[in-house]
Amino acid sequence: MKTFSNALLDFSNPKSMKNKLLIPKTINQNSFDFFRVLLALSVILCHSYVIYLGWDSFVKYEPFMKWTEGQISIGSTAVNFFFVISGFLIIRSFKYSKNVFQYFKKRILRIYPGFIVVFIMSFFVFGPIGHMKSWNFEAYRSFLEGISVKREIANMLSLQSPIENKYFTNLPQTGLNNSLWTIQYEFICYLMIPVFAWLGILKRKSWLLVTLIIIHLVLVLQSLGYILSFNQNLNGIILSNPYYYPRFFTYFLLGCTVYHYKNIIPRNIWFAVLSAIIFLLGFTTNLVDIFWPISGTYLLFYMAYEPKIMLPNFAKHGDLSYGIYLYGWPVQQLIMLYFGSYLNSKLLFVVVTPVVVIFAIMSWKLVESPMLKLKNKRILGNKNRIILSGFHKFYTSFKKAS
Repeated sequence: MKTFSNALLDFSNPKSMKNKLLIPKTINQNSFDFFRVLLALSVILCHSYVIYLGWDSFVKYEPFMKWTEGQISIGSTAVNFFFVISGFLIIRSFKYSKNVFQYFKKRILRIYPGFIVVFIMSFFVFGPIGHMKSWNFEAYRSFLEGISVKREIANMLSLQSPIENKYFTNLPQTGLNNSLWTIQYEFICYLMIPVFAWLGILKRKSWLLVTLIIIHLVLVLQSLGYILSFNQNLNGIILSNPYYYPRFFTYFLLGCTVYHYKNIIPRNIWFAVLSAIIFLLGFTTNLVDIFWPISGTYLLFYMAYEPKIMLPNFAKHGDLSYGIYLYGWPVQQLIMLYFGSYLNSKLLFVVVTPVVVIFAIMSWKLVESPMLKLKNKRILGNKNRIILSGFHKFYTSFKKAS
């Protein structure tokens, strides 16, 4: 086994790294699908503590919150690494899209159909089951009349979660489907890629790296309390709170940067060990936002491309990660409402998981997969294409930049 000093020498010698890249040439052979499901289930576990205990006790007893002294939860950690994987895959999707319209078409078909269906189901199915005192048409109509229709339609179309404080107010944690709040941030990251291409940031690897360093520095200064403190009043009707932009942009750009540098980033056990040590230091310091982004990202890709544990066909029969994430919260709230007195945080997770997986399978089979089949089909007619032709020059600049 090579020493750490030899590993550093290998890093400085590209020829010695030829067959030891973190991202191999067989780039599609990885365990991303498995890890995304694992991350989605981690969010469910985190929310089991929130929903059963309420926020104040959650901060004290949820494992990651307890170990990091309130810095970050298991769920937030999982979402961060969702963004890393997303950044890696989305920038690749942009590169291989025929044009910017195809890129946006793929992104919209992946995000919006599943989101809209669960949003509507939250109001017409999950909400009534949790709030109707009697099962009749009048009670159902009464519940629906209490919905702020215009505001909730705006939330749905802008990929935000339903208004939180109006639903399940008799439970330790309110909210009809609070998990949805991160989806808008992810879609904003999708929008960021063609803008970066237009600005020329994707044209040179160093520009993307500099952008990542700047945004990470903003995140570090924010975590230390010097800038951009949280302000509840900045929660908007269309755009979510900008407080979280540095965090999500940092992790998303880390995935993008790994993709751009995939031909030179070495795969080495010593770097993985060092990353693990740095990552663990996050539990004993108040520097999670300094230690975890880079170290966690290296570990994630190291494990995702580890040949001995690789599961490239994990999603052969369906990608369930998005559905698990979408349906987790409302299912947990309903089970908590009806069976909470028989459960605890961990048991809630055990009971909820198979139910959520069933919903995720239905979401994939009935909504997500059929919509994704439209990716390569022509949706716009010739007349509409003429209307959009003014954007062709804009797209051309994208492709030159990328």
